[in-house]
Amino acid sequence: MIAAAALLLHRRCTDAAGLVSALYDCARRRPREAGAVHALLVTSGALRSSPSALTALISAYSALSLPALALRALVASPLPPNLVSFNAAITALASHSLPSAALDLFRRLRRALPDEPPDAFSFPPVLRACADLPAPHAHLHLRALHALLLKSRLHRDLFVASALVRSYLRLRLPDDAAHLFDELPRRDVVLWNALLNGLAQLGRFGPALECFRRMLGAGVAPSKFTVTGILSVFTATADLGSGRKVHAFAVKAAHDREASVANALVDLYGKCHELGDATEVFASIADDDRDLFSWNSMLCALHYSADNVGVLRLLAHMRRSAIWPDAVTMAAVLPACAHMAALRLGREIHGFLVTSGMFGNNGGGSLDVFAANALEDMYAKSGALEDARRVFDRMPEHDSASWNIMIDGYASHGRGGEALRLFDRMTAVEKLAPDAVTLLGALTACSHAGMVEEGRALLRRMREEFAVEPEAEHYACAADMLGRAGRLEEAKQVAEKAGEAGAWRAYLAACRMHGEAGMAEEAARRMLGFEGAGSGGWVLLANAYGSAGSFEGLEEVRGEMRRRGVRKAAPGCSWVEVGAVAVGVDGAAAGEGRTVHVFVSGDREHPEMERIYQMLHGLVGRMRECGYVPDLNI
Repeated sequence: MIAAAALLLHRRCTDAAGLVSALYDCARRRPREAGAVHALLVTSGALRSSPSALTALISAYSALSLPALALRALVASPLPPNLVSFNAAITALASHSLPSAALDLFRRLRRALPDEPPDAFSFPPVLRACADLPAPHAHLHLRALHALLLKSRLHRDLFVASALVRSYLRLRLPDDAAHLFDELPRRDVVLWNALLNGLAQLGRFGPALECFRRMLGAGVAPSKFTVTGILSVFTATADLGSGRKVHAFAVKAAHDREASVANALVDLYGKCHELGDATEVFASIADDDRDLFSWNSMLCALHYSADNVGVLRLLAHMRRSAIWPDAVTMAAVLPACAHMAALRLGREIHGFLVTSGMFGNNGGGSLDVFAANALEDMYAKSGALEDARRVFDRMPEHDSASWNIMIDGYASHGRGGEALRLFDRMTAVEKLAPDAVTLLGALTACSHAGMVEEGRALLRRMREEFAVEPEAEHYACAADMLGRAGRLEEAKQVAEKAGEAGAWRAYLAACRMHGEAGMAEEAARRMLGFEGAGSGGWVLLANAYGSAGSFEGLEEVRGEMRRRGVRKAAPGCSWVEVGAVAVGVDGAAAGEGRTVHVFVSGDREHPEMERIYQMLHGLVGRMRECGYVPDLNI
């Protein structure tokens, strides 16, 4: 109260307009003094003498995210509110997700001012409120408002028409939006952007692209919002060539200096696996202009390119830049922890999610399902299944991925019984329909745990009960399950039924496992007919002939590999976490006892190479002393 009064005296306000301006400025810069500002308006008499004072007070409460007080100010006004004050209050309610209250106030406006009908500033917030209502009420209210606009002849006002088009699109009525758009006698860039961006957000990429072409044909100069909208289309359709053309246009029109456009370009290049271009665009954004979306787009670009170390380093850079991560950030970072088995950093991120309030004090909280799934997946892939299960149990809601991650986690670690119990809970208790991924996880659990009869029953239930057609992966898993159990004839029947390389590869591996060289050689010959067997399949063929002592067959496979240009796949890569990871969520840098060591087969670039190989040779020597003889054909 004292600060507000001091500001008024400093400005020497004598008229109502100056008083309202000073009070509004004070309330905006000192939100806690909003009540004092309101009191000064009452005691000064401004609310009794100036309708603009009431409008300014309502707008101030709206700017302070206090829509209830904005409505109370309107209702308790000593002067009868005018149309401008009603519009300000309706906007306050609609912009703060109070659609029913906004519509009720709009009805009150029509009753209170019968001689002053709603104008072009009354309808846009009400149309926005309609789009926030649950269906089917939203559709009914929106069509009623559209009819009222036709009656009042405001439907051709560009400001109102843009709001109406957006509302139809938000309610997933693109045909109505397009019909309204085509009937308008003139269209500005805002209206074109409303249709283009709305179609893009609905996934109607073909119509969105056609809208963009029509816009250019009409001679309308694209704005930065046009650029971001059409870039989202090319990003979703992975149309890198067209995206580059839009990038060139953005540079020519100087739109690339806008952070929103740069963010969209980073997203485009990242999702098209052009990491160099994404990094270049990200680096071109001024430090002060980088917002949370900028960082998230670059993190996702690194994630799409499997640069897991880069993801963790950028996270540390982001934290040092005082940018607060959100659930999207965590959903991009946690898979990097999972792929690198950086469990300690994953735990740090989990702790950060809890302390920041994003994941609640009990580990569930308000974190969105996508990010919670990423946390669950990180724990599962790192072998911390109990932690993964705690995250799963504390999630307020689950989608199919939540179940799939947990079932696959149990299956991958040989805990088939727990995987199947969770599968039964999903299907029998929760009454959720499993998808192909769920069923593959359950079959994998049966395979790894030797639960053959359960797996065979599950394969039958796929078609009969769940209406899911078995795919190549399911047949390969079934062949692997039967082969591990020594039921080679049944595994062969599954491979013949599947008619693809994966199932035969599983059958071949089972034959070699059980020392059936003749059956393995037969499987090897069958695999020669599959072009898509891949280098792994050819290596298995060569090993099968080698195990059977058929060196002619081995030479034949090697010659065929040379003729077809088949090369052995890239060597495997392993990570070893020592202490913690090189870059923590708190920004800790390498050299502080936080290290993840990356190894590639045959790699001699590691700075500790001499000591590592010395230790390795010692271990191999001890293994030989214990009688271990490696199987060089694996």
